Amino acid sequence: MNDLALGREDTPHLASGSLTMHGRFFVVTCFGLVFLNFLTFLYHFTGSTIFNVLSNSTSLLLILWSARHVLIASERSYFYNLLLALACIFTGASYLVNFGSFELSDGLKLVSIYSFYVAGRGMAEQIRPAEKRCIYVLAALPLLFKAIGQTQVYTGIEYPDVFSYFPNTNTAALYFSALLFALSPWFGNKVLIAQFVNAAIMNRVGPALATIISIGLWSFFPLRPQVFVVIILLACASVAAYAVGALDRLMTGLNAISVIWSLDPSTVARMTTKQLIDLTGTTDMSAFFRISHWTNIWQIYSSLGLGGILFGYGASQTGILTVLPLPPHNDYLRVLAEYGLLNCIVFVIFVFSIVFSLKDRAAKTMYTVLLIYFLSENLIDNFTSMALFFSYAGRFTSPKWLERNSSGASKRA
Repeated sequence: MNDLALGREDTPHLASGSLTMHGRFFVVTCFGLVFLNFLTFLYHFTGSTIFNVLSNSTSLLLILWSARHVLIASERSYFYNLLLALACIFTGASYLVNFGSFELSDGLKLVSIYSFYVAGRGMAEQIRPAEKRCIYVLAALPLLFKAIGQTQVYTGIEYPDVFSYFPNTNTAALYFSALLFALSPWFGNKVLIAQFVNAAIMNRVGPALATIISIGLWSFFPLRPQVFVVIILLACASVAAYAVGALDRLMTGLNAISVIWSLDPSTVARMTTKQLIDLTGTTDMSAFFRISHWTNIWQIYSSLGLGGILFGYGASQTGILTVLPLPPHNDYLRVLAEYGLLNCIVFVIFVFSIVFSLKDRAAKTMYTVLLIYFLSENLIDNFTSMALFFSYAGRFTSPKWLERNSSGASKRA
């Protein structure tokens, strides 16, 4: 690959080759995601369900496209292929155990993250400018919709925080985080600056806090004298942030947690908003309801028999079984409760093994943001974001990709 393809002079050259069927995975995936989001744009703009059907069909085709490349990959990782196989087996077992109480589409979304990763890792193809243009289009589509449209799908009081055609700004922040992760080979640490802009535009503390934690975490290793300087500066910044009230929402959440331990989730559900505000001393109920909901989910899951413990109570059943009709807002807990302990073990091993294989600091930091954000949102539901994160994580951890970048760095040295 020439330097122009990545837009940086210090990018190592990759092997050239024609764009054969074995070298199109990322290009076709990116074009497919553009088409999928264009259909989503039309669905929210018009409210016509035909566009929703077409977008779901496109998602299924992209999953099959990734599965095809798992089978024909030129380079295989037995470890990740094993994790993919185990995820398929355990998700299938959860489907059978909970037959009739299992959303198959949600199960496919979970399995697809393994498939996209293994396909991306196995297809050691050169980066093409077409991918970059597709990512720019993916960034432009929701912004264009925000400027000219209004969703005909997310309406009513249950969607108070809609952004463009996303149900809330947390989902939108994740989407742009995935785009920045995919762009990290082109822009390096500049994507971290863009991530803070993303958090500011969405007015979300979560993405900004996750990014700060990620930057701090990977700045500490390996330990150097400069690290201790950074720690002191972060401590000073934290004190200053507390003084000006920037951490008020975090402190409110921590105070709410202490109250929740003394209440049963069903008690919380029966309380009026005014009673909750009087109890917690704040109108910000998000942390309060999350912890209460997680407690309820754990109570249900831990009371299941052996089959339920191992294979969960069924994909997308949390909102039906719990007192509050909401999804878990925690993907680790969601995989555990809805898909079972075996699936959760595979999932945790899978997502955390990737972060230690990423060598580029910007990519590692952005991926760590995802791992932290899994703690407070339903991210697996967001197909485009997951497809980008895991297919590009596969590429960035591919031995051939790492070898090329390592050899290029050696030549420059």
